[in-house]
Amino acid sequence: MRMTRGLVFVAAVAGLQACADNSAVDIGGNGLTGSSLTDYVDQWDGYTEAQQFVAGSDRFRFKLNGDGTGTVVLGESQAYPPATDPDVGYPTDEDLMTVATKTGQYRAGFEYPVHDVIVESKRIRFKIAPNDFYKGWCELQMPVVSVDQAGVYSCGPNGFTQSTPGTCIGNDNKPINCTKAMLCTGPFTCQCTATSCTASDNSATIFDGALYDNGTKLQGSFNSATVRMERK
Repeated sequence: MRMTRGLVFVAAVAGLQACADNSAVDIGGNGLTGSSLTDYVDQWDGYTEAQQFVAGSDRFRFKLNGDGTGTVVLGESQAYPPATDPDVGYPTDEDLMTVATKTGQYRAGFEYPVHDVIVESKRIRFKIAPNDFYKGWCELQMPVVSVDQAGVYSCGPNGFTQSTPGTCIGNDNKPINCTKAMLCTGPFTCQCTATSCTASDNSATIFDGALYDNGTKLQGSFNSATVRMERK
């Protein structure tokens, strides 16, 4: 009996000493609970279940920086030329029907900035806005006061007619590039004040998600679709 008790005591002391000598003992998981912004700071890569927001790909990538800024990319990476001509719609190689179809939709491979990032109740939420694709183009525009509503501004006449293919007349009776007229007609792509214009956020979509698998995976909802991502 005395020998048994002695062995138990020695084993207990040895266990305590081992813990003291190795303070980084792995007890399972990495301790990320999702309760703070830093828990989500990383690059995430995954997909949307049974839904594609851009043609040909369900890929969904999210990057979050420590200061709360970040980006979302839908589909495969793709570079878009910067907007340089305020008098022609953007992109310059798209016709009126293409612009009319794609306005308000997400563009494949474009890095959309995230907005209004908030972490609470172990969940992260943020918004991305399709119209951020046009932000550079909108900021080239000169505000135009509405002919119908005093004090209301846009980047062009609120309404137009197409006289011949490629030739349009605004409701101010002035000629205007057709694709620009489309982008400046409601629902507005740009939002303007008396002094400047920028991209409108009137169609922003919210992502709402949480960590799981010890913080290695992030799952959430985006425009009624389930999104699954892993750290990269």
